[in-house]
Amino acid sequence: MDLKAFTRSGRRLASVSATLWLLSSPAWAQVESRPLEQLDLWSAAGRDTGLPADLWRGTSGELASAVLAQIAEKPLSPAMSRLARRMLAAGAAAPEGGGADSALAAARARALLALGDPDAALTILDRTPRVEASEALSRVRAEAALTLGQEAKACETGARLQENRDGAWWLKLRALCHAFAGETAAGQVTLDLWRQQGGKDAAFDRLAGAILSGSAPGKAAAGDALEYAASRRLKLDPAPALASAPPAVLIAVARDSETPQDARRDAVARALRLGLISAENVRALYTPPSAAGAPAVTDGAAPSNPAAPDYATLAKDTTARAEAALSTAAALTGDAAVRQAAVLALLRRAKSPVEFQAMARLVQPRIAELVQAGVALEDPVLFAAASAAAGDPATAQAIRAGIEQNTAPDSGPLELALLDALITTAARAPSGPVLDRLVERGALGDAKPKAKAQAAALLTAATGAPLSPGARAQLATFDVPAAKATPARLTALAMAADGKRPGEAALLALSIAAQQPAGLGVADRAAIVRALTAAGVTVEAAAIALEGLVALQRPEPAK
Repeated sequence: MDLKAFTRSGRRLASVSATLWLLSSPAWAQVESRPLEQLDLWSAAGRDTGLPADLWRGTSGELASAVLAQIAEKPLSPAMSRLARRMLAAGAAAPEGGGADSALAAARARALLALGDPDAALTILDRTPRVEASEALSRVRAEAALTLGQEAKACETGARLQENRDGAWWLKLRALCHAFAGETAAGQVTLDLWRQQGGKDAAFDRLAGAILSGSAPGKAAAGDALEYAASRRLKLDPAPALASAPPAVLIAVARDSETPQDARRDAVARALRLGLISAENVRALYTPPSAAGAPAVTDGAAPSNPAAPDYATLAKDTTARAEAALSTAAALTGDAAVRQAAVLALLRRAKSPVEFQAMARLVQPRIAELVQAGVALEDPVLFAAASAAAGDPATAQAIRAGIEQNTAPDSGPLELALLDALITTAARAPSGPVLDRLVERGALGDAKPKAKAQAAALLTAATGAPLSPGARAQLATFDVPAAKATPARLTALAMAADGKRPGEAALLALSIAAQQPAGLGVADRAAIVRALTAAGVTVEAAAIALEGLVALQRPEPAK
């Protein structure tokens, strides 16, 4: 639809024409022939997730509504976010009583948008019937479209909306659509109407006014889809707004080839740490074809030995530009010493366990190359932990095979027991001997190392690793801090697992995580891992356990 369709003066005509078009279409006839309560506003898939169509069997629609509101507002760890994105993008029948609930369907799409998956949110809403009859569904569709640069689709969504068309948010969208269509006078009238109705949004007001009047726009803003769309139309550098930009905007900026390279790198660096983007895509942006001096970054095309960077300087430089320089040096050099130095510098940039896991994913191919070349590693425990944290247990095990107790940095018996737990969890191959050794360490030594071993033993046991009778008895004596979730919620989580209800188990797990934005406690994490494993959500359960084990392996920034 032409952007000009969404105008104040043409609102009535647009509404009538859209209604006539819908009534005449076969799709509308099929929808209208079904009772309202039979409409399924939930089951459209955002992408192929491999999850079953009965994913939400036995799950309460009220529970889903409450949890979706939480996860749309509260930050989640990368592993918990991946669980949420996969479950919510699945094509499956709605939770009980939720098939015709437009508010619940909109909450699902909004959660996906908030979690950094605008593609899945928009795909679902493009496949959902009667979006135009719901303000909530229409707004999420318009926001996702704006975020992805699909301005015409966003304006079309506004033109077809059948309720509350003059609400404050829709007036803001209409003003932008006028501006996008070159209708300056109408856009100014709409912007003034929004202001008269009490609209207050300084960033949007400034940006929309700049588009309509040609005034100086100032800096970019990206607090929501409207601000980001206006900033993009003005061709403003989004870099100043990225630190607080929502995940979906980070993804959009990272993809936008017209965005300045430094801003794209900034977006990618933050997206990597949030678990929103694959390490492969990060490496492709950090080391574009031009960096290799050839049409493609391949071993054959790369310079054989680019100049070694100043690692001391780059290690102190916290910018994404420095991170990209180190990644490029590691990728393109033919010198093993240069590669190892660059990898170490990247791993040692990490200021938290989550960041360490992100850096590990970034450098994982480079570590594998060093191991395959038989290079002597400066810090083998660090490299093995990074490989496991990145999901490459084979490389981690190859490094581990060469580590003898107390012969390398951080290679004491506790450190190696923790490393072994990390490797077996990454491999999703629970090992009884590994867990037995952890339990043994949990009964020895000072309080701090004992607590670390006990926490790791609890997490490893939750993945389903077997325990000898004596080790089970010893595990029962461990004094791990109590869970922060209520006993009632933990009982409900266990019941969902026992009933093989993966959707319900995932929602309860996410509700527990949303209540602990600073990070899950060990007992809560173990309960979640055990429940998801029992319910059959094994990939995500292992990832959540691995995330906790990484924190125990590298609890402080590497020096």
